[in-house]
Amino acid sequence: MKFSNTTRTSFFTILLITILTVGIGGYSAIHTRNAEVSEVNASLEFVAQAAIENPRQSVGAALFAIEQLTLNITLTLLTSEGQETLINESSLNYQGAPPAQLVREASRKPVKISGEYPYQLRSVQTPGGDFILIAKSISEVDSHFDRNITSLAIFTLIADSFTVLLLLLYFRRTNQRDQLESLSRMQEFLGDASHELRTPLTVIKGYVEMLSKKQLSAESDQERAFTRVGSEINRMENLIQDLLLLAELGESGSRDIEKIDVSEILLSHGTDFTTLNPQRRVTLAIESGIDIAASRDYLSRFIQNALTNIMRHTKPEDSVQITCKKSGKFVHIAIEDSGPGLPDGAYREDIRSLNRFDKSRSRENGGSGLGMSIMSAVIEKLNGRFSLRKSDLGGLAIVVDLPLAKD
Repeated sequence: MKFSNTTRTSFFTILLITILTVGIGGYSAIHTRNAEVSEVNASLEFVAQAAIENPRQSVGAALFAIEQLTLNITLTLLTSEGQETLINESSLNYQGAPPAQLVREASRKPVKISGEYPYQLRSVQTPGGDFILIAKSISEVDSHFDRNITSLAIFTLIADSFTVLLLLLYFRRTNQRDQLESLSRMQEFLGDASHELRTPLTVIKGYVEMLSKKQLSAESDQERAFTRVGSEINRMENLIQDLLLLAELGESGSRDIEKIDVSEILLSHGTDFTTLNPQRRVTLAIESGIDIAASRDYLSRFIQNALTNIMRHTKPEDSVQITCKKSGKFVHIAIEDSGPGLPDGAYREDIRSLNRFDKSRSRENGGSGLGMSIMSAVIEKLNGRFSLRKSDLGGLAIVVDLPLAKD
C-alpha cells in the first residue's frame, strides 16, 4: 500500500510529537516516583540506623526514632521462631511478615513488598537472632504515579489532537495555494495551447481559401501550398498527441508499473540513435543490469523525446553522450549533447507538466514546444527527479534520477 506525502508527513509529525511528549512526561513521572520512594527509604534507613547503633536496646531506639520525627511507619518484632509482635502501628494495612528470604534481603537495603497494600520494608537483625521489621506504605506513591501517567496520556492525546488540527489547517492552506498555482499554470497552458493550435489552423485556412478561389494558378504555387498545408497538419497532429499524453500523465492513474531493465532500454534506443545518425560521435556509458520499477511506455517516451530534441535542435555532427549508472538508491541518467544548449535562465526554471511552451526553440522544425514538459511529467510520474544543466560537452544535459527497484 502506497501512502501520499501528506499522509506520511502527518504520520511522522504526530509520531514525533507523541514520542517527545511521552518521553519527557514519562521521564518526569518516573523521576518523581523514584524521588518519593527514595524519601520513604531514607526514613526507613533513619529508623534502622538508630536500631543498629543501639544493639542492646534496638527496639526502643527504633521506636524512639519514629516518635522523634513523627514517622508514619509500622514497627514489628519477628522472633527466630516466626512469632511477630506489633510495636508501632501506622496507616499501612500490614498483613504480616513477608517470606524469610525477603526479610533477610531487607536487612541489607529497603525492599519493595508488592500486593494489595504495597510497602517498602527494612529489617534489622538483633544479637539474639530476631528481626526488627520497619515498614512504610507506598500506596500513595503508586497512586500519585498512576495519576501522573493518566495525566500524561490525556496531555498526549490533547497534543496529538492539536497537532492533527494544525496539520489539517496547514495542508488545507497549502492545497489551496497549490490549486491556485495549478489553476494559473493551467490558464497559461491553455492560452499557449490555443495559440499553438490557432497558428497552423490560420495557415491551413488561408491556403485552403486561396486554393478554393483558384488564386494560386501556377502548379508550383499549388504544390508549395499543399506541402505547407501538409506540414501544418503534421504539426497539429504532433501537438495534439503531446497534449493527450500530458493529459494522461496528469491523471491519477498510470500505466502498468513493472520491473524493467533500464540499461537494456537505454542501450537499445542509443544503438538506434547511433545507426540513424552516422555523422555524430555517440558515446554510450551505460552500466548493465540496472532494474527500476516503471512503465516501459513512459520511459521509452522520455528517451524518445530527449533524443528527438537533440536531432531537432543540434547540428547533425554534434556529439551525444548517454550515461546510466547507479547512485545510492537511484539510477542516474544523463543525456547530453554538444549543441547550442539553452539560454542561461532556462537551466534554473522549474520544468513542470503544465510549463509554458519552449519559446527559445524554433517551430520550423515541427516540434510542439512541449518536449521538456512531457519529459518532466514522465519522470514525475515515475517518482523521479528531472533537471536541466549545461553539459560538459558544451550543450544541454538532461539529468534524471529514478529510484531503483526493490529486491
